[in-house]
Amino acid sequence: MLRRVSALIIRDDFVLLVKLKEQDRLIPRATWVFPFIDLDPDASPRKAISDMLSKFKIDYSMTDKVFKYSPSENPKLNYFLYVVKYSSGDPDVTSSFQTYKWVKINDITAYSTSFMDGNVSKYLNEIVEKNEKRRPVEPF
Repeated sequence: MLRRVSALIIRDDFVLLVKLKEQDRLIPRATWVFPFIDLDPDASPRKAISDMLSKFKIDYSMTDKVFKYSPSENPKLNYFLYVVKYSSGDPDVTSSFQTYKWVKINDITAYSTSFMDGNVSKYLNEIVEKNEKRRPVEPF
């Protein structure tokens, strides 16, 4: 079984997506994805994601939230998706990816859904709802 670890980097109502340099052989329809690396069989997913994020030169904090799933496009692939809270910095992703963009959580399905399962979608929707409740209501 193939293993991959990804980072769901969250900044308020936005998530960080990266553009692939070339077509992904494991999920060929994907172009914009959560930052990821493939894992060696004996590698620690949490250590691997920390190493990748340190190369991005951003300030972040790891949460305890981790999703494990296999994308419908390739059930032979096991994903570990770590939820990461972005603090600051301009991500430098060019060692592994073309570029990046911050995408509103509500707009994420316009980029791709092959890298998400229902639990991830539900979690992201909960973040948006929670942030909306915290925003002050503006008078008319």
